[in-house]
Amino acid sequence: FLGGKMRLDKQRALKVLEEKIAAPMGMNATRAASGIYRIINSHMSDLIRKSTVERGYDPRAFTLFAFGGAAAVHAGRYAAELGIKQVVVPLTASVHGATGLVSSDVVYEYGKSDHLFVPADVNRINENFSGLVKKAVANVRSMGFDGDDIEIVRSMDLRYRHQVHELNVPLNPGDERVSPHAVEQACDRFDKLYEQTYGPGAGYREAGKEIMVFRVTATGRLKRPNFKKYPIEHKPADSALKGQRKVYFEEHDDFVPTAIYDYAGLRPGTEIRGPAIVETPITTIVINPRDSAAIDEFLNVRISLGEQ
Repeated sequence: FLGGKMRLDKQRALKVLEEKIAAPMGMNATRAASGIYRIINSHMSDLIRKSTVERGYDPRAFTLFAFGGAAAVHAGRYAAELGIKQVVVPLTASVHGATGLVSSDVVYEYGKSDHLFVPADVNRINENFSGLVKKAVANVRSMGFDGDDIEIVRSMDLRYRHQVHELNVPLNPGDERVSPHAVEQACDRFDKLYEQTYGPGAGYREAGKEIMVFRVTATGRLKRPNFKKYPIEHKPADSALKGQRKVYFEEHDDFVPTAIYDYAGLRPGTEIRGPAIVETPITTIVINPRDSAAIDEFLNVRISLGEQ
């Protein structure tokens, strides 16, 4: 809401919600809004499952970063659905993607198809990589990078013979030439990665392996932003309290009195217990009942999820 410059016309918003969604579905506006909220959260948790579980990762082992203007409203809920225990809302929340873009390294990627059975001719392997590396380095140098600012990573797309599931496996970094031992190590990594991706026992080493594609990634390293670190003060949140209003939470199935905090008044080390809302000019952070939050030394808001 443009830092408070734009105001919501609550009555008109409710009217549209009732006419277009709630009434046709035989429910009141509150339940319709709650349903919309739950559907959004379910979509997000499904997308994260596709990026983690379907690639062999357990989302419970990760911290969720909530960036974008609206993510902090929803993240505590879809994190709970995934079993994630901590959510971080960065200081740069609404422009975090743009911040990452302007500070990201310059990357060139090239690939070459050449079907080889393992064990393969290492001279042919190195020949394939040599042309790709030459082209990639030339492009990175043309962007003004040189010496230690350039990193080269060689990798291969491998699969078990006559199967269709290929996985990209990096070779040892820093090796200018690929040795038979490096290929063996890559094949061992493929076996582990295959079982991580498709489940224990899914690999079939006896089938042998084949190389399908050779890849080179050339990275020109940029300097990272120097984020300011603040001392931890452990000040109470009372000084940032703007007031209280009733907020609807699923577990209560009702509107409950909720503390509203001004982010600008919070200091590193300050802790808040839910239910609470933290308002910033760029996003709204929802701290659900049974959850708590703390401001870290970089002014990020770290939400710890309680038992759901």
